[in-house]
Amino acid sequence: MRIVSFFLLVVIFLSCNKEEEEKRIKYHEIEITASSINLLEKNITNKDNRSYVKEFIDSIGRTKRLEFYNSRGQLDYPGSGYYGGPIIKYHYEPNSITETAYTSDIDLANDFQTSEVPNQIIYYLNDKNEIDRTVFRYKIEFNMEKDQLDEIINNLKLYKDLIPNSGLETREMDSIFGYQFATARLHGINFIKPKSN
Repeated sequence: MRIVSFFLLVVIFLSCNKEEEEKRIKYHEIEITASSINLLEKNITNKDNRSYVKEFIDSIGRTKRLEFYNSRGQLDYPGSGYYGGPIIKYHYEPNSITETAYTSDIDLANDFQTSEVPNQIIYYLNDKNEIDRTVFRYKIEFNMEKDQLDEIINNLKLYKDLIPNSGLETREMDSIFGYQFATARLHGINFIKPKSN
């Protein structure tokens, strides 16, 4: 009798846990174009023939992961010049939010050789809950011949010289990219970088 009671308790616990996890998943309709992605409607229930973002919320109410799907229900790229991966994961520290793009559960998105866009952005926050600065990180693959590596080094030098003039850090990343598609933002805030005078 004790074994049956224990088994029933385990089944009840697991089913309650599963229901709680499902409550922490939200779906939002999006429109994917060649160069961008637009949020159309938050908290949809019917995903049939719609492109959508699947938002996973952690146990304390923060967005922990976003997955971008096309209208056929397949993981698809978010259509941004910054990310080439259909999965974005978040890591939270007291004064920063790290946003990392993946192509699968474990594979980082992008590499500099093919996309020249970062796979990770760290947003540093000030005590006013504003973005103080952003740091872009890039993944570079080194399984290549010396000539190819020399070419990449030259391209990196050129790209590094272009970054300060491109306005990436100041103009384009004045908010957290994935938060525009999320409802469970940290402290409910869509962090922004204040405009400089």
